[in-house]
Amino acid sequence: MGRTALSIVRFVGGIAVGMALTLAGVSSAAAQNTAPKTAPAAQTAAPAAKAAPAAATPQYREFVMGDPKATVTVIEYASLTCSHCAHFHQTAYPELKKNYIDTGKIRFVFRDFPLDTWATAGALLARCAPGDRGTKLIDLIFKNQDTWIRSEKPMEPLRGYAQLAGMSTADVDACFNNNDILKNIRDVQNTAQNLYKVQSTPTFFIEDEKVEGDRGYEYMAKIIDQKLKDKAKK
Repeated sequence: MGRTALSIVRFVGGIAVGMALTLAGVSSAAAQNTAPKTAPAAQTAAPAAKAAPAAATPQYREFVMGDPKATVTVIEYASLTCSHCAHFHQTAYPELKKNYIDTGKIRFVFRDFPLDTWATAGALLARCAPGDRGTKLIDLIFKNQDTWIRSEKPMEPLRGYAQLAGMSTADVDACFNNNDILKNIRDVQNTAQNLYKVQSTPTFFIEDEKVEGDRGYEYMAKIIDQKLKDKAKK
């Protein structure tokens, strides 16, 4: 779901909620090559062709589901405004969670690859959500994507979802002005684009195998099963 990058400054309730995004120069990585020439040191050791992406920048709050000691890791790069990402999270992901994540067979890592300003806003909110509510907020945003993304003022439903996740109005405003978190999101996206050649969403890494697009539960389960067998032989 490619989108032209937006530069938005909107006032909701008299507050410049989009100011931090605009000042930081949020742009679509899919549309513009704005990534730095070198990736963060923590991620440079694992070329995509040989291994799955390494841990994100130290400051980045990873969303990891499943047993941290699981032998197989699945990493997803997604945009909250991507319809294919939303479809995956409403169809294939629940089955993966039931059969592989909850059973301790894999660890599933969600990383941001926002394609536009609204996706970046949602990613910021998820990273700011208290406790373990960030992943729940992501699920809520994906579940209601058809509604909020077509809203005349998308920021308003996003604020509402954040409040359901336990964030106050002040928390939301502070989040949108948190340039450190915004920079972390962009660093992770730039590294994915430059080092791991992520060009679209969703993109998955099942250990060393790259899967582009929503290929469905059975397709991914087949690869995961093979990776589990390979690991068991070692």
